[in-house]
Amino acid sequence: MNKSMEKEYKWRANEYVLGQALLWASSRIGSQSRTIHMQSQYYDTLDGLLSRQQAALRLRRENARSVCCLKMNNQNTPEGMRAHEEYQCDAETVQDGLRGLPDKGAPRALCDQALAAPLEMICNVDFRRCAVLLQEGDTVCELALDEGTLRHGGRTAPLCEIELEYVAGSEDDFHSLAAELAEYLSLVPEPESKLVRAMKL
Repeated sequence: MNKSMEKEYKWRANEYVLGQALLWASSRIGSQSRTIHMQSQYYDTLDGLLSRQQAALRLRRENARSVCCLKMNNQNTPEGMRAHEEYQCDAETVQDGLRGLPDKGAPRALCDQALAAPLEMICNVDFRRCAVLLQEGDTVCELALDEGTLRHGGRTAPLCEIELEYVAGSEDDFHSLAAELAEYLSLVPEPESKLVRAMKL
């Protein structure tokens, strides 16, 4: 299986902190930013197959693009950092996504099981992301400034957070960049994913 490992730092934020993070990123050489409206829907089978496997299945509209993603196998990491397998493919429906994800390396047996079972949307997250691509030497990472709303069971909560995701190059430089940003803005790590926080509403 061709595993795709996502590595990212996640911190709590507010509107002021998001603005300061954007200024920090914009002052660096080689930064490029774009704004994306993201509408995420999370799914599981009626009997909770994916949650039992500690997996998250998401269909997300990113402006005009629709992407299905499967995340699984969270790993122990330094404080504030998250690492897990992530597989994604373009798909208009979650069923089309489950058909296409094995070709991207996702476990075929799990995808087939989820596809054969009744699926339900368990929560959704609607937010605006300012994504800034940063390059530090040969290291590339993406700074994501997210602000929006978590929704589950008719209840809502505000979402405001910062993510720094590794893309390529030296992982040591990536960790150093994360430490610099966290110290500069006195950031507090966010240990829970958007899905976990939405499901707690």
